[in-house]
Amino acid sequence: MHLKLLLLFSVTCALFCETDAWWFWKKRSQCPSRGGASPYYFGTTNLFCMKKGKRGAPSRFEWAVTHRFIYYKGYYFEFIGNSNAVIGTSARDSHRCSSSRESSPAGYSRLSLNCIKGCARNYRCTYGRYSLLWNNCHKFANRLSAVLCTTGTTCPSWCLRSCNHAEAG
Repeated sequence: MHLKLLLLFSVTCALFCETDAWWFWKKRSQCPSRGGASPYYFGTTNLFCMKKGKRGAPSRFEWAVTHRFIYYKGYYFEFIGNSNAVIGTSARDSHRCSSSRESSPAGYSRLSLNCIKGCARNYRCTYGRYSLLWNNCHKFANRLSAVLCTTGTTCPSWCLRSCNHAEAG
C-alpha cells in the first residue's frame, strides 16, 4: 500500500512540479506588444495518433495526451522522442494526425527566424536528451516561448552554437 502511495505521489509531483507552475500564471506577459513584432502560437497534436502506423476509426480520449509545438513565422518547432528537434512548414505527422494551434497568439517576438531555428538545433546540446517526464515536447515549447517572449531582438548565445540536432519537418 505504501509503495502505491509513494508511486502515485512521485508521478503526480513529476507531472505538476515541473510544469512551470501553470496554475499560477497570470496575464503579466513580458512579450513585446503587437507593433513590429510577429505572433507565435502554442499548438498540439494527438500523441497517440502520431504513434500509430496509420489512421484508425475516430475516437475521443477523456484525458488528452498531446504532443506540443511552437508555431512562429510559418514554421513549426517540435522536440521528439529521438532527442532531435523538428523544424518544418507543417506539423509533424499532420498528413495523418490532426494538429491545431491555439486561436490567440501566446505572445509576440522580434527575434529572427534564424535565431529560433538555431535554438531548436542547439536545444539538445543545451538541455539534454528527451525524457518523458523531465525534458519533453512541452518543456521544449515552454523554453522556446521564453526565448521568443523575453529576449527582445538579441539571440541567446546558446542558440548560436554549432550543434545540429534537428530534422527537416
